[in-house]
Amino acid sequence: MELTGNDRDRAVLVVAYNSAGLFNPLLTIVGELKARGVGNVWFASTEDRRRDVEGLRGPGEVTFVSLGPARPQSSPDTWDDATYRTLTTGDRAISFARYLDVSTDHEHMRQLHRRCLEIIDEVDPALAVVDSLASWAMDAAQTRQLPFVVSISLPPSNFLQEQLPSRYPAPFSGLPARMTPRQQAANVGFRNRLVRALTEPERLRRSLAVVASRKAAGIRNAEMRPAGYVEDAAALMAYTVFGFEYPFPTAPEKLRMLGPVVPRELPPADGDDELTRWLDEHHSVVYVGFGTIMRLSQRQVDAIVEVADRLGPEHAVLWKVPARQQHLLPPAHRLPGNLRVEAWLPSQLRVLAHPHVRVFFNHGAANAIHEAVHFAVPQLVMPFWLDCPDGAVRAVDSGAALSVERADSLNVEDILAKLGRLLNEETFRARARLWSHRMRQAGGVTAAADLVLQHRDAAARPTVELAVG
Repeated sequence: MELTGNDRDRAVLVVAYNSAGLFNPLLTIVGELKARGVGNVWFASTEDRRRDVEGLRGPGEVTFVSLGPARPQSSPDTWDDATYRTLTTGDRAISFARYLDVSTDHEHMRQLHRRCLEIIDEVDPALAVVDSLASWAMDAAQTRQLPFVVSISLPPSNFLQEQLPSRYPAPFSGLPARMTPRQQAANVGFRNRLVRALTEPERLRRSLAVVASRKAAGIRNAEMRPAGYVEDAAALMAYTVFGFEYPFPTAPEKLRMLGPVVPRELPPADGDDELTRWLDEHHSVVYVGFGTIMRLSQRQVDAIVEVADRLGPEHAVLWKVPARQQHLLPPAHRLPGNLRVEAWLPSQLRVLAHPHVRVFFNHGAANAIHEAVHFAVPQLVMPFWLDCPDGAVRAVDSGAALSVERADSLNVEDILAKLGRLLNEETFRARARLWSHRMRQAGGVTAAADLVLQHRDAAARPTVELAVG
């Protein structure tokens, strides 16, 4: 029996915290649902994301549901400089363990879990779509036996660690798929250091206490093992493709590799779009953007200003520098004439889509890398932290990118030499076009929305059949 219109309107609940890299793909998918006229979609996030959700356009109905205020410590913007340095420098395995210490608040997670249970009971959704780091939302879905789809915005191997072969490059290691004997030893060493860091006596004591508390609360996946969520998930959505992401034969069948979820129609320019006119006037532009978390030092800022100056006048540079870091820039009258600095861009996608943007100099985060590939823009990657080294090595291995080392004192000559290659050697643009084609063939936001609706309808069908019987 086919579903009636009312049955097809059973709710979809989307859940994500406020971090841009995790939130934005789901916002794009919900935007596609709204553009199609889909109703009864609910988006749960922290209160600071209300405007983003309520600003979506289209004839569909999307309702924002608040998870409450964001926890201040969850945003690196609130970290003092000493904490920031501790978590973003030094040994990657140890830095990752320290990041978990700072960013994980189990009492806050318990509150989010309870709030998600309340929302599920109020909304009565047929399906939940949940970010892969929102373990508390997946816990709630499991508790209420609600079918759920997992959104994986990092390289999917990072979430599917327990399914990886032993010789696969360890997540967060920044190692390539084809490893030399020395790199293979480094891979083993990274895994061992990470295990030692996570099982240090005090960390282990805290972890065991949390597991015991979760078991006592009746939470099914008390250890928060990703495999425990993978087993119950209706589907897993990842925003890349195998070949760019290193393939592994143990990937579950329910993993759907969709390519970047970029809106089918880019957001319109805001009124008198002076930035678009500037891009139109400069026929070779290097776009520089290092996300919202990475903090540049004075010496790094000085180095990038020098790079911009030496690229002129043949090439222009558009550099997104957050307002809180702009005090590090020279006075406006001393900036190179070919350099344009913006504190905020209405749409990074519109910049990458512009035909005059020829290279994207970025920090290696998954969304940045995949969006650049979507628009066939070669990349220079300066990997930052966590998953960024993994993103950088995959981009380089794709043939569409080069990388430079992130250091307090940047190597200007190395950056200029690699930008020169990316700007002048057709091979990089040809590889970027190849991967753009493959990413787009995967379906992107259209396939993601289709998948959500498919699982919504499949989840609603048993209810209809029961009512008929």
